[in-house]
Amino acid sequence: MNCDELLKRLTDYAEHATDADLCAAIERHLQDCPGCEAIRADLERLSRFCRECDPPRLPDDARESIQKLLRG
Repeated sequence: MNCDELLKRLTDYAEHATDADLCAAIERHLQDCPGCEAIRADLERLSRFCRECDPPRLPDDARESIQKLLRG
């Protein structure tokens, strides 16, 4: 596995959506490639940050305008 292949599959790996063989290949690459390991760690931190943040919320006036438009 090279860096380009890993980058294409890193999100699936992070979401545990890879089969055992691909997972092992990714982990071997990550052990030998500090650059890809840094990207993996950044992706993990970003994912954790997104889970910890409150979901975005539209301002009340925008929400009301959209609701009025949807009602017709």
